Amino acid sequence: MKERIVLEWFGGCNRRDWDAIKALYAEDAVIHGKEGILRGGDGVVTVAKKWLTAIPDGVVTPVYSTCEGEVIVVHWRMEGTLKGSIRDIAATGKKVVFHGLTCFRCRNQTVVEHWAAVDYRPLTQEVCV
Repeated sequence: MKERIVLEWFGGCNRRDWDAIKALYAEDAVIHGKEGILRGGDGVVTVAKKWLTAIPDGVVTPVYSTCEGEVIVVHWRMEGTLKGSIRDIAATGKKVVFHGLTCFRCRNQTVVEHWAAVDYRPLTQEVCV
């Protein structure tokens, strides 16, 4: 069950299949992130779209995942070209590679809570990979 959530979440991002991502979340799921508290699949898709608009060729790959009880933790890697601005980071047209952690708390094969932390440092360096 938990492997399915990881595969469908990252696969949905890479296919830009927003409905597949939304389907993983409870309507009242709590999404914690830099944007503050968002709700449900629509909330997480809003954030994913911002990233993948700024990095339109972006590919997100799970590097490592583990789970205990209701929680899945995924270390992921994103690679692509920074063609748009994101947060306070201007478009560079350069390839970027950066990492993050996402935690999913699941109940009955549905995500009910989601946390994400991103290492933005590679996006702010003058020389990107």
